[in-house]
Amino acid sequence: MNRIPSGVVQFFEPISSLRREVEGKILRLFKDRGYQEIITPTFVYEDSVSEFLFEPLKNKLFKIVDRTSGQTMILRADITLQITQAVLLGDFDMPMRVCYSQNVYRDIKEHQGQKREFKQTGVELFGIKEADADREVISLAIDSMKLFGLEDLHVKISDTNIIENLINEYSLDTQKADKLRKLVYSKNLSDIKKGEFPEELKNKIEYINAMSGPVSNKSIDFEAHRLAREIKDIYSDIDVFCDLFYCEYPTYHYGITFEIYSGNKKLVVGGRYGNITKKLGKYIPATGFAINLDELVQFLYERSLNNE
Repeated sequence: MNRIPSGVVQFFEPISSLRREVEGKILRLFKDRGYQEIITPTFVYEDSVSEFLFEPLKNKLFKIVDRTSGQTMILRADITLQITQAVLLGDFDMPMRVCYSQNVYRDIKEHQGQKREFKQTGVELFGIKEADADREVISLAIDSMKLFGLEDLHVKISDTNIIENLINEYSLDTQKADKLRKLVYSKNLSDIKKGEFPEELKNKIEYINAMSGPVSNKSIDFEAHRLAREIKDIYSDIDVFCDLFYCEYPTYHYGITFEIYSGNKKLVVGGRYGNITKKLGKYIPATGFAINLDELVQFLYERSLNNE
């Protein structure tokens, strides 16, 4: 009689107060840095977003019928897309800095701690040249984690364009290109070396894998490595790792991506996504990051118990 659906959120003290406190601290930092809060609709019409949704989300939508119009509506599954559409339609002056903290709903099978409802907190930066935006956004993400006294932070910086550029350089057909993406995504260098790819391509991939690792003073002519060195210069107290042997599959970000960890726990995910603005009809440089607030709060709570 009193059951609630699986995968939804429900909090009691002290988690509920900690969640409110953590969210408030993060949002205050965002606003202090010039990011204005935006609140997007919980429901959107499916046909206004379906063409542009990240492919894996398309079969994870909660759908209802609008009794007024008869159209199919979906619960918010991706905040970034909503914000991008709002910024483009609003024709705002650039650059545009926005922040948010809202629930996301995805109809997934609950496993490994994933929820069908969770709160996502983050920022989106539009209209600034990519390299400058990368530095600003990554720095803000690091500072948001430092609010909570985390002393074991490490940052991984990657670039989806490295593999895509090699695919184009060697004119791989669709089948081979997709196979290579999957192998890189799974970090399977062994099967790449055994695969039917040009030998020169294999050598280049082996080289970029060898050049990946903790940031050093080595001169490596990759944008991701230059950015990683800059971040390390700013934050000498954290570990910065440059992963050149990297691919998202399916692809969401285009270009620089980053992740922030505390120990083995991934806390922040971000990167460039100007490709989405291009699909929506007007290219604007765009980058941002997202924090799963519920996972962050649980992580901080468990860490506080271990430190008692």
